[in-house]
Amino acid sequence: MKMFYIIPLLLISFFHISSKSLFAQFYDHPYQVLDSFNLSVTYSIAWKEDTNNLERIRSKKMILMVGKEVSKFMSKNFYEYKIIGREAERAGLLQEFFDKNERQNYRTRFSYQILKNYPKGSYTYYNKVLPDFLQYTEPFQVFQWELLDETDSIGNYPVQKAHCTYGGREWVAWYTSSVPINDGPYKFRGLPGLIIKIYDENEHYVFELDAIERHNKYFDIEYEDMGWIATTRENYLKAEQSFRLDIINRAKEAGANMVSQQRAYRNMLKKNNPIELE
Repeated sequence: MKMFYIIPLLLISFFHISSKSLFAQFYDHPYQVLDSFNLSVTYSIAWKEDTNNLERIRSKKMILMVGKEVSKFMSKNFYEYKIIGREAERAGLLQEFFDKNERQNYRTRFSYQILKNYPKGSYTYYNKVLPDFLQYTEPFQVFQWELLDETDSIGNYPVQKAHCTYGGREWVAWYTSSVPINDGPYKFRGLPGLIIKIYDENEHYVFELDAIERHNKYFDIEYEDMGWIATTRENYLKAEQSFRLDIINRAKEAGANMVSQQRAYRNMLKKNNPIELE
């Protein structure tokens, strides 16, 4: 059952597997504490996952946890769900947790996690791509920012424009030096201030600031020990593409019945616009 822990939730919704069998053993697993944070930034992401239906726009909340040395970016729902599940497991209340079907309240399309400045001067991206737990690291130098003279305001923040090319897309960022944190959503960082909004030139993916919160206590920034397999970004993207193309067999191997296999295939056809094209 270990293979199911970080299976993307787009597949969980297709497979007729009970919540108990899917998650019971995997909330309270080993982890390293890399840093702590009491400042978090919530972003909304709006994206168009189907190039054949660009009128359909999906949206989710993402969280950036800002520590002194390390930051972490991931789905806000996924982050909260993992914490609640761990607390239930440690308290011996898993059955009650499953009976309430809490998972329905924490659905997300994004199971990836991104640690920035880990190791120092780079980011580490990690995710489950059946049947493996994969991670790769890149230096921050891959983001060759061009700072532009154009200025504006977004909400209460004065912002300045910047541009970079990454993952086969041209990205426009608006950052503010009034929040002296050189970080932002997804993998992006390295500008002289917090990124308030960033989007690709076609606006297929748009990240925008929702809230900045200063908490009254510190929380851990964790790195879960799932036996990650080190790879390269190129090979990771190949693994994702292989997963998409072989979705029926992957679904079958995961225990899905024929109806669920076909549903997974139809839904995967609509997810043809990944954030990184190359």
